[in-house]
Amino acid sequence: MVWTIGRRESAGRSKKGHRRRFALLLAWILFVLYPNPEKLITSLYRLHRPPVDAALVSELARGLEGLTPREIQAFVYEQLPYRYDWAAYNIPWYFPTLDEALLKGVGDCKARYVLFASLLEALEIPYRKNISLTHIWVEYDGKLENRSENGRETLIAVDEAGRTRVRIPRADLQRSWASFRHAFWEIMPIGRAILLFAGFPVVWGLSGLLALLKRRGSSWVGWRSALYRVVLGRVRMEPLQP
Repeated sequence: MVWTIGRRESAGRSKKGHRRRFALLLAWILFVLYPNPEKLITSLYRLHRPPVDAALVSELARGLEGLTPREIQAFVYEQLPYRYDWAAYNIPWYFPTLDEALLKGVGDCKARYVLFASLLEALEIPYRKNISLTHIWVEYDGKLENRSENGRETLIAVDEAGRTRVRIPRADLQRSWASFRHAFWEIMPIGRAILLFAGFPVVWGLSGLLALLKRRGSSWVGWRSALYRVVLGRVRMEPLQP
């Protein structure tokens, strides 16, 4: 009975240790990728409610009167040459405001979406919002489908009245994964990648230190002994007697 209880207690401590390491690793990854987590939170909100601002581009829109949506789209692409968020904002994924997109003068699909949608609203041209696994785009009547913007890729569609439909996309998962990997990992600044991986052994050691301190108590002797064991490995350090 004692042996069985001991095994259960040991297994419980092991599970807690794994959960602690996992939580610390997630916190470290978030810290490295988003030193300011507010940018991630606001980006998720803006994906749901894009910061379209027709008033801000009203003067710009007047110069585009009479153009078709396809011609306006070409204008938007000229105004905002494509840049990944790592290059534009030094974070892996960010949904800018219209002000930020115009100030940067570059951007990815999110920046282009908010400018294109703002111009269409200013010109009172109806449009729809489509989101796939890795992309967001403006859908309008007569728009030609392409490899990234088509019904098969669509995960979320929002019509002119604001009604949302969610569907199971029939996307090319291999291409979607390749796009995600490139945008988030392959173009990550080398300094951030080094910092990201350098934190893994630190987090592992910190987790072990916390576990040892919990078992040994918070006395100075316990701190010193636990620190020695984490730094030097499995060397057994007995507490000194006062």
